Amino acid sequence: MKKKMTLGILTAMVLSLGSPAFAAEKKQEVTVAEDAPNVAIMLDASGSMAKKIGGVSKYELAKNEAFSFGSKLENANVLMRVFGSEGNNKNSGKVQSCNAIRGVYGFQTYDEQSFRNSLNGIGPTGWTPIANALQDAKNALDQLDNNGKNVVYLLTDGEETCGGNPVKVATELRKSNAVVNVIGFDYEGDFHGQLTSIAAAGGGEYFQAKTKNDIKRIFTQEAIELSK
Repeated sequence: MKKKMTLGILTAMVLSLGSPAFAAEKKQEVTVAEDAPNVAIMLDASGSMAKKIGGVSKYELAKNEAFSFGSKLENANVLMRVFGSEGNNKNSGKVQSCNAIRGVYGFQTYDEQSFRNSLNGIGPTGWTPIANALQDAKNALDQLDNNGKNVVYLLTDGEETCGGNPVKVATELRKSNAVVNVIGFDYEGDFHGQLTSIAAAGGGEYFQAKTKNDIKRIFTQEAIELSK
């Protein structure tokens, strides 16, 4: 009888170890660092990001600097979202594009291969749903239960084009204990007014970047600040 009971207990333990609930719990323990900063990177993939600087699209330049930034966040939980990467930048593709917030890398500790592979097959295409992107970041942050500081980095080359109110969403993010920083990359107009308002509402900073080296400098300094 004792052998049967022992076998039954062992069987139950094996089954519990293989259960989805246990697997999810185990994954959470491995991939999410307790009390570490939670960093959300929101990358613009609208059509204007296809413009080339020195023969390379702004999107590729920004993407590569985002990769480099992620590699410096080894002690943080990192999330990557891409917005505006579907549909097209004409009216026929507006609805699809404005709702295209792609969750390419969910909150977890940095893994180089997964992080770099997260943007495979994605390119600059459509409109610029900044408000929806920030709302997506807020939704993701609201689901976390650790005590780390919450920081959002919005990297874009233009203003909201989908009719949303990004300043309002940034205000809501700030109320939920998150900071919103904005990097404006290679502007083609006086859009910085809205972006500075987003950063101000989100309790963060607005950075203007003309080149990839500007983005690198900004992200390098921010990585240092996050490590403190």
